[in-house]
Amino acid sequence: MNHITDRTALEHIITNMIETVTESKEEIVRITESSATEYSAIQNELKELTDKIEFYIEESDRLDRLVKAAKAKLVQVSKKFHIHSEQEIREAYERANQMQLERFLVQKEEMAAQQRRNDLERRLLILEDTIERAEKLIGRVSVVLNFLRDDLQQEYSDMMKKQEMAIGVFEAAERERRHLAREMHDGPAQSLAHILIRADLIEKTFDKRGKDEAFAELHELKKLIRGALVDVRRLIYDLRPMSLDDLGFLPTLERYLHQTEEYTTIKTRLNYRGSRARLPEKLEINVFRLVQEAVQNAIKHAKTPEIIVNVEQASDVIHLHIRDYGIGFEPSTIGEESFGIVGMRERIELVSGSITIDSEVGKGTVVRMSIPIP
Repeated sequence: MNHITDRTALEHIITNMIETVTESKEEIVRITESSATEYSAIQNELKELTDKIEFYIEESDRLDRLVKAAKAKLVQVSKKFHIHSEQEIREAYERANQMQLERFLVQKEEMAAQQRRNDLERRLLILEDTIERAEKLIGRVSVVLNFLRDDLQQEYSDMMKKQEMAIGVFEAAERERRHLAREMHDGPAQSLAHILIRADLIEKTFDKRGKDEAFAELHELKKLIRGALVDVRRLIYDLRPMSLDDLGFLPTLERYLHQTEEYTTIKTRLNYRGSRARLPEKLEINVFRLVQEAVQNAIKHAKTPEIIVNVEQASDVIHLHIRDYGIGFEPSTIGEESFGIVGMRERIELVSGSITIDSEVGKGTVVRMSIPIP
């Protein structure tokens, strides 16, 4: 019943991952729509401010003319005060002061409106950038969802079918599934849990601290989703490289070794001789998995600076040599707990091939396999 329990648990993990990423996407969409609404409101306010500023400028020009006229009147009255009454002089003085006060107030309103306009224009630029980034983020999250809903689930289904081939394959697949579950839990599942927490934080920040800080949190959410996407792609590749169906064994192996160099500090080298004809489909995946398992064993245990993969393909057989220059081991110590080597032997039996492992402490390891081509 363990394989059924593990299968149910893995399906539950994938379902939870899809739900979490979907909820995160919906939250980002809500923030984007809110930003777009604010953007539209600011544009409307800017239009109103522009009209007000034009009015203030015209009013200021009009008051400038009245101030000049009032000052001229005051000067005239002051020079000929003997022919003007005290009431006329006082009215001229008050008129000049009133015009200056009105001009000052209008100019103050104009400056405030211009400052508000400048603030709103800066806010518009920030919103434009935020909306653009959020839309890109939504696209990336959609890619993650597509991987989870289509590729990952399909590859998982294929893996389940292969487990039914034989008891030996079933046991090997059990170990792979446990490893995959750990990888998902430690990688994408953890990342997606952080994404959910960050999404909740964005909502609270948006409500309590305003949009600026919410957008800062949104930027951090983008980093988390990008990291989760990298983990999911790596897991999908481990399940079954899509390029294997499209391009075949050799290009997929070249790509795998290149990615191994990117993920580790270990150099890899591929030497290929003989025919480059496509292998039968069922054989192709098994040959790739055998090389992959040997390389992974070297990465995990050998402490090697370099791994060399030699492939020689004839019309009726393919020979594989995987060599490392690591710490080596005593072959007699290989036991049932050596899951990687046990899994390779089980798989090589399925394809009627042969395997030998030569190793010496301090001098590295060579894995040699020969597989007939039907």
